[in-house]
Amino acid sequence: MPPEAAAPPASLADKYVKEGWVYITGTQALVRLPLLQRQLDSAQGLRTACYISGYRGSPLGGFDRELQRAGSILAEN
Repeated sequence: MPPEAAAPPASLADKYVKEGWVYITGTQALVRLPLLQRQLDSAQGLRTACYISGYRGSPLGGFDRELQRAGSILAEN
């Protein structure tokens, strides 16, 4: 395979930081949404924050786990 045809390197964090099209689950999209909103706000000169809450047994029970997996990326933003 010629070098120009090789796929670019990818990481697990790409689903949250890569621009353009990404293939992610619905829960991962919910994690990405506040990150994108933060970028939009920052581009407009706004200093905003986000508060995410939920409850045990919620239909989005995996959301908290996905937030924990993205902890370092969320902390940077």
